[in-house]
Amino acid sequence: MFCENLQLNLSMYLDDCLNQGERAIVEEHLAQCPLCRQKLDDFQSLRQSLRVLSRPELPSDLLSSMRNRVAQQIEVGQQKPSFIFSENFNEWLQMRLMPYSVGTALSLLFGLSLLWMMLSAVNFREKNVELAKYEPVIKSTVMLANPNLQVAGNEFDLSAVDYAATRLSVSSDSPSLNPQGALVALTKSIVRGKMKDDEVVVVADVFGDGLAQIAEVVEPSSDRRAVRELEKALKNDPNFAPFVPANYDKRSDTVRVILKINRVDIQTHTK
Repeated sequence: MFCENLQLNLSMYLDDCLNQGERAIVEEHLAQCPLCRQKLDDFQSLRQSLRVLSRPELPSDLLSSMRNRVAQQIEVGQQKPSFIFSENFNEWLQMRLMPYSVGTALSLLFGLSLLWMMLSAVNFREKNVELAKYEPVIKSTVMLANPNLQVAGNEFDLSAVDYAATRLSVSSDSPSLNPQGALVALTKSIVRGKMKDDEVVVVADVFGDGLAQIAEVVEPSSDRRAVRELEKALKNDPNFAPFVPANYDKRSDTVRVILKINRVDIQTHTK
């Protein structure tokens, strides 16, 4: 065994921590090596010197403060943790209130959106049903009227706003008729007059307030009063304008149109 290896075990040899085989090897080497024996003696002398050293005494005030500090730490450890408002509130806010608030807000938003969609669908269906009643009037080219424009009312309850809303896709180029206007009321008197198989075709300018003016008579009727009554209905009474205002149709203030009025006989009785 080399001395370097042995010196690593000298402290364990002195503390009697080696087994019998290891002790025998160390003792055999010590009997042959004076350097290792000297090293062993140095270890023993150092150990004896350490044993005779006196323990340093702590100052009484330092010892008392240490004891008080230890006692306080023990009491704090035994007591229930105190409620620190700021830290606990922030933790409660982040872990409980914020997730619940976000979830509640999203649920409320979803519920309101669903309710709005349901109500919108109901209103849309009701409006469609209401407009379906007047679908023949909206799509028809036959305009019904009453010969007495001053006292007779219109038999249609469809408002100008509702009718214009159904034609927004084409109303910029084709002004919408006012269902309560004079032109609708006049048409019946024209077709009930002397008009048989002929027709009236005129070119008219429609203005922003719904009134209009005939620019050209393309094809007059055999009834000479027809064109005069038509011109009167187009421009005389702003309260019964023949067309809806321009802002209802989202069109320009002046639009030129061609009006064609003819008589069509419809069989209403089935065999």
